[in-house]
Amino acid sequence: MSRESVIYEVTDHEIRVFKSPLPLFRNFKLKSEAAEVQFDRIPIFGVVEQGVVRDEEALFEILTNYCSEHSCKNHQAYLAIPLQTGIVRSFVIPWLSKRNRRSAISLLTAEEMPSQSDIIYDYFVLAEEKHQNLKVLLGAVRRSLLERYIIIFKRANIEIVGINFSLAILGQSLGFESNEDVLYLQGESEGLQLAIFRGIIPENMRRLRSARESHFPPHDEQGQVSLDKPLEEWENEIRRFLVYHRTQHPDLNFQRLVWNGDSSVQSVAQALLRSNLVSAVEKAELKSVPEAWKKVLEDYEGGSEVAVGYGILAFSHRPVLNLWRQRKREQTVERRYQVLAFVLCGLFLLGNIVWYSLYLKSSFLEKEVVELAKQGERIEAEIKYQNDLGTAWNNVKIHSEKIGEDLSQVQALSGPELEIGQIVFKQGTMFLHGRAKNARSIETLITTLKVMGWDEPALSSYQLTSLNSIEFSLNTKRAKKERD
Repeated sequence: MSRESVIYEVTDHEIRVFKSPLPLFRNFKLKSEAAEVQFDRIPIFGVVEQGVVRDEEALFEILTNYCSEHSCKNHQAYLAIPLQTGIVRSFVIPWLSKRNRRSAISLLTAEEMPSQSDIIYDYFVLAEEKHQNLKVLLGAVRRSLLERYIIIFKRANIEIVGINFSLAILGQSLGFESNEDVLYLQGESEGLQLAIFRGIIPENMRRLRSARESHFPPHDEQGQVSLDKPLEEWENEIRRFLVYHRTQHPDLNFQRLVWNGDSSVQSVAQALLRSNLVSAVEKAELKSVPEAWKKVLEDYEGGSEVAVGYGILAFSHRPVLNLWRQRKREQTVERRYQVLAFVLCGLFLLGNIVWYSLYLKSSFLEKEVVELAKQGERIEAEIKYQNDLGTAWNNVKIHSEKIGEDLSQVQALSGPELEIGQIVFKQGTMFLHGRAKNARSIETLITTLKVMGWDEPALSSYQLTSLNSIEFSLNTKRAKKERD
């Protein structure tokens, strides 16, 4: 389904809706037989006053009912509001680079509307002399007023992407020259709207009520409401309006008057021309209107110019005020921060999950390491025990023939002076018990054992008996080289 773009113009008495498919806007080459354009007028008496919403629920219900009859889904909507709700000004400021302009314009806006704290604004450059000066068009309005519109339209499932002032739209779409002053008259069902344009910039405006809307409407001789006298009153009010502003701005020079509406508005315009208040009179005519839209202007003359003009400006890539641009930019930044916070939270959670999984794995590995360490200690103890056993075995490992020969040699040392009674060999140590007639025989035995290769023979017991003999015990080890 192709997306559609819709222009909503809000006045005190009605909402004007202009709708056309978006792809045709992008190409901006509309053919009457192919483009499905639509224009609707929705009465809203008592709901909006001078551009300020007085009954939010009533406006929401009106929009909801309209969307139930005409689908508002998949729409990209633009909103035109009355100029009474804000200001449009042009300023010449010292030249600034693009990145420094917004902060300077913000300060300028605060000076222009010092009593308002919730101002939202937009601007674009009208003319630029690099490194000299900038001429900018500034539009500003209360944030709370726009947010009220946005909330109501959003509740009705209408996405607002751009907001501008109705008269600012007309100034651009009617193609006023930058160096001319124009008096604009707009006929409406509730009266007459007049505005002073200096170039494309609406400087001042005023609304004059129609005879039917006046609290004391003039009547003719038959008691009917007279429509001629209000025209005269309008002419007089316009004269006073122009005289006052010429007093305030002596350089005002109305080269032409542009009017839009029925024959009564034309009559007032001609009367002002005859009074030499203006130099020329012409009917309002939008510039660069696609063929498919001209029928809308013909069928709804006097009521469709703002909506159609907004469509021309918005989709011809010309600079245009968008009072919701600042808030959209703030929302974009907020969404980016939200996305960044979400990503950071996701990374934090992911990091915690990875850390916890690694912690569990490391805990498991740590337990395995502890268990393996215990097993290693047991293995080391077993190896040490086996080494000790090997060492002990090596210490006592002697060929049985060699041991027997050595012991036999020791036993053969017995004689008349020395009697060897018992020889015990255990774990490389020989224990010898014997009897000697004197101590010298024992000393000779010890010396002989050393010569035979026994290591450090030592007496362990020495006892004189009643038979004048000596009973003794000694122990000795085999020399290391013998053991090896």
